Amino acid sequence: MNPGNAAEMPVSGSSRNASVDRLTCLVRHWTWADEAKTRFEQELAGGWEYDEALAADHPFGAYYHWCALLCGLSEAILEPGFLSRRQISAIHQDLEASLPRLRACRQLLVVIPASLEEHPRIADLLGDDEALGRLRRLHHAFGEALREEQTSRELDLLDP
Repeated sequence: MNPGNAAEMPVSGSSRNASVDRLTCLVRHWTWADEAKTRFEQELAGGWEYDEALAADHPFGAYYHWCALLCGLSEAILEPGFLSRRQISAIHQDLEASLPRLRACRQLLVVIPASLEEHPRIADLLGDDEALGRLRRLHHAFGEALREEQTSRELDLLDP
């Protein structure tokens, strides 16, 4: 997949081509994303009052962390041959709509800006009513794809 264009997603594939090491790394990163999502959901449930202060995003580091990990997973899982046509079509619209924000969050965690004004604010990122739903669907779809592949490989080991 071209990192600049989500529309160039592969159209077919099977995670069977991924090595055990690659699958292990993907599962590890999805687990970290799941932990970040859980922290974010707890922070969101605890209440949040937005103010205009530039430091208002501080409590939402878990959101940026979750999105940065989802971005990496998106790019890794969408390498040609990992997901089936059915799996890709199920997430295609969500991924195309979310990938720019996911990349912005990853950039925020990787590059330290010269000022606070240079990064996207949580209020702007959550301004889209459907954005959080899309992220949750992507998260779930990646987890399901990885669990399916893990289970399939475990069953193959049991079947001589």
